[in-house]
Parts: sequence; C-alpha cells; structure tokens
Amino acid sequence: MKTLRCGVIGLGRLGYRHASNLVSRVANAELIAVCDGSLEALQRFSHAFPQVPTYLQYEELLAIKELDAVIIASSTTMHARMIEAALLAKKAVFCEKPLSMDVEEAKKIKTLVDASGMFLQLGFMRRFDTGYLRAKQKIDSGELGQPVSILGISRDPSCPPLSFASTSGGLIMDLCVHDFDLCRYFLQSEATEVYARGGVVRYEQLKEVSDIDHVNIDIRFENGKLASLEGSRNSQYGYDVRTEVICSEGASFIGRICESDVTFFGGKGMNCETVPGFLERFSQAYLHELECFVSDVLENRKPSVGVDDGLAALILAVASNESLQTNKPVRVSR
Repeated sequence: MKTLRCGVIGLGRLGYRHASNLVSRVANAELIAVCDGSLEALQRFSHAFPQVPTYLQYEELLAIKELDAVIIASSTTMHARMIEAALLAKKAVFCEKPLSMDVEEAKKIKTLVDASGMFLQLGFMRRFDTGYLRAKQKIDSGELGQPVSILGISRDPSCPPLSFASTSGGLIMDLCVHDFDLCRYFLQSEATEVYARGGVVRYEQLKEVSDIDHVNIDIRFENGKLASLEGSRNSQYGYDVRTEVICSEGASFIGRICESDVTFFGGKGMNCETVPGFLERFSQAYLHELECFVSDVLENRKPSVGVDDGLAALILAVASNESLQTNKPVRVSR
C-alpha cells in the first residue's frame, strides 16, 4: 500500500493532536507539512517535530505538489473556504466539524464534492469511539430492538476563551453538533422539528460574543423518534459526555464520568478521578478516525462520515439557534 502524504492546517489543541498522530501513530501516512497563521504555534510545533516544514499561509501548503491530503483544524469561520481551496487543489480532505456556519455555503461545498467526486470526511469523532461503535453494532444487530429515543449530554468543564467562542459558531454549533450527528447515526432518520431553550447561567462574559453556556434541545424525527439533548459549559467536575439510546427491547448507555476504574474511599466519602477534557476522553477516537481517513482514501472507499452528514448536522444547528432566538419550535427544512 502506498503512503498518503498529508498536511495539517491549524495547530490548536486538536490540530496539534492530529499532526502528532500522523507523525508516528497512523499507518501508511506521512506528515509532510503543517500550517498555522500564528508564528508562535509553528515554533511550538517545530520544537517537537523539527523535521516537518511549516507554513504561515494555507495556500502555500496546498500548492505543494507532493501533497495528497489535508487535515483542516482551523477556526470554524475558515472551514468552508479552506475545504473549497483544498478540493480545487485536488487534495483529499478531512475537516473538523462543523462543515460551515452557513447552510448555503455548505450546500455549495456539497455540490462541489458531488460534482468532482473528491474525498471529504467530517470530524465527528464520536462515531469512532469504541463505546459508540459497540453500541451501534449491538443496536444494528436487532438484539435491543428498535431505537425509541435518545438522551444526549455534552458538558464542557469551563468557559472557553472569548477569542475561541467568537469564531466557533457558539455552543450549539460547536458542541451540540456532535449530538445532532449521533441522533442521525443511531435513529437513521432526519429531524423534522427542534425546540431549543438556553442562556447564560454562569459566564456573563459570553454575552459579549452573543454566546451561551447552557442549552436544552428537543428534536422530533421523520420516523417518529425523539431526542433530548443538553449542551453545557458548566460541569466544573470534569468533561462529561454520555448518550443513552433507549430501544424497544433494551437500552445502550454510552460513556462514563470517571476516567479510570479506580474509586477512592476515605473519611470524607468516596471519589473518583473524572475526565479532564475532550482530548483525553476521545484520544482513541481521534486516532481511529484518522486511520480510517487514510485507509479509505488509499483504498478508494467512500468516507465513513461524508458531506451529507456534515450538512445535516449544520442544518440542525442553524434551526436550533433559530429556535433559541425565537423561543418556539422550528421546522427543519433541507
């Protein structure tokens, strides 16, 4: 099997993780360049991986003739622009969610992908997590009966920097978009209506960038199934992501609060170490999704999470934000 020569655009926490995985942990992949608009970020990366060339402009990276594929982990506001540039440069693309912050812009990306036949995978890493994969296999086998409803919990342990929040698309688009994707993944149906209620309950500074720190979202699907989601930045106890899929003959409870299997007992009671953040919780999933990206591109398979999945999750995010602003249910139109 040949080697997929990759570049990474964006060296924040997640982009850095993707790049480091490509250097030493992903088979049949070679990291031949990285890019970030911050010289400090490039210097930090070069200190750890001096053999990898660095670029300040993503256009320069995409112009590398030897480059086969690009991993985009830039700010959300740049996703669609960079995807389009990469596809036009004939590079296979892996892009972090969301696909865009604008539905019409995302539809243009879909049109480009459909017309060109180029490869585009979205970074919905929960689909690649061992627990979610096992639950999906068990449900698809029919052993638990048919899925009836979903409860999704996504809680970040603290408020993000305002510099991040201002370009992330907000709590719903940045965090809840994962749960939107999981609902479609498990229920195998499209949403028809959403009702979102939320606000700032802790971090008043988020009002400066028109963001919130808590939301509850109810969703109805074409097949009659229901979902209730919670997105929060207020879990001071740690990073808490869990999903319950209730089925006609059983249920699947995915995720846990404790990081390890050890529980401690003492004079003040019992306690366990909680998961500190998303990089720790989904470390295996981030590696596995890149492994699938590389193997699928090299073996000419369709992406496991494609542009249609990215567009559907974005449409749900936009409808949920509309519901939040109007304080009433919103019909989901595609």
